[in-house]
Amino acid sequence: MAVPAPDLLALGVEVAKHRRALGCSIDYLAEAAGVHRKTIIQIEAGRVSARVGTLHAIAHALNVPLAQLLDPLCRQHEGSLS
Repeated sequence: MAVPAPDLLALGVEVAKHRRALGCSIDYLAEAAGVHRKTIIQIEAGRVSARVGTLHAIAHALNVPLAQLLDPLCRQHEGSLS
């Protein structure tokens, strides 16, 4: 069985949603997560598949569990493991 590709845009939308809810800029999030601002821009635009460590750092900077950021991707595949 082929593994479906993750919806990177859904992940990016989730990151942007949490960043805006905190009222922080891309620059602030990048600094807090220890990544380059271009990385945040690319993730939010759904253009890159970020490493787990990067996503973990972003989740920590946003003060949300990593699972919460990944939830939109996981919901797309519910029931596909049976």
